[in-house]
Amino acid sequence: MRAATVYVLGQPIDLAIAMQAAEWLATLMSGATTPAEKAAWQAWRQAHPDHERAWKHIESASGGLRQLDAQASRKALLPSPISRSISRRNSLQLLAWISTIGITGWFGARSEYAPGFARAALADLSTGVGERRELILSDGSRLHLNSGSAVNIRYTGTQRLLQLVQGEVFIATARETGLPYRPFLVDTAQGHAQALGTRYSVRQAEGSTLVAVEEGAVRLTPRHGDGNHVIQAGQGGGMTAQHILPAHAVSPDIWAWRQGLLLADAMPLRDFLNELSRYRHGLLGCDDGVAALRISGVFPLADLDAVLLSLPDSLPVDVRLRTRYWVQVEARQQR
Repeated sequence: MRAATVYVLGQPIDLAIAMQAAEWLATLMSGATTPAEKAAWQAWRQAHPDHERAWKHIESASGGLRQLDAQASRKALLPSPISRSISRRNSLQLLAWISTIGITGWFGARSEYAPGFARAALADLSTGVGERRELILSDGSRLHLNSGSAVNIRYTGTQRLLQLVQGEVFIATARETGLPYRPFLVDTAQGHAQALGTRYSVRQAEGSTLVAVEEGAVRLTPRHGDGNHVIQAGQGGGMTAQHILPAHAVSPDIWAWRQGLLLADAMPLRDFLNELSRYRHGLLGCDDGVAALRISGVFPLADLDAVLLSLPDSLPVDVRLRTRYWVQVEARQQR
């Protein structure tokens, strides 16, 4: 099989491992999973970090058909009775279907395997795939939510706190005029980012929090680490739960999503598709042989199908629409 990577909502998965995760999901959906199969599933997840990543990705894929129950979903996806060894084709169909509709409704809070992403559905504010929102908070701060993002708002008499459940936000903090002064914090899985008179973005990535500062400064404090670090205007940085990541210069292009644009300046094709996948339902696949090709331009996020279909005009690639929700970019075939 051709080496390939697929992206779901901006997160990369090796295609072969993603297929294994889809097969395990089909087994768990069967309604007749044995204790031995559950143990084997857990062993598979623990056998390699990429297995756990693939499982988390496949269970966090989201879409618009969240009201389907388990029985209806099984009928839509697989033959009855479910085979204990589904084919490669069925695995790929299942993987694409999952990435399209999500699994919250039929695999969510009712199950012992309830995924952590279910918190996003219960968040105070959220956006769907391809959706962006802008609003004014009670203190006058302006909040922008990127595609597929969710936050909780926790304002008290002592602090202004946003809990970033998933995705990315841009914040223009308002000056605090009351007493006592309430610091403005964005809390993530890895720690918190405190605004110091600031316009900045915070993105919840896999295993890290990424911050970019447009104006002012931001203090990063890892949840389990010692000390903190201040990121200045014009810089990007981040943290894991234990460590601060190196700071680096950032271009204003990083916030172009607020205007509905993706700006690329000699961006590797793999990274470009990674970014596009944050704004589009389904899978975006990239063959390893073309992943390092460079692309530049200004691309509208409102018409990603047109963006994808235009790639062969500037790069030696073919774009294969395997289904409406699964696009594969590969090396151009000789004709």
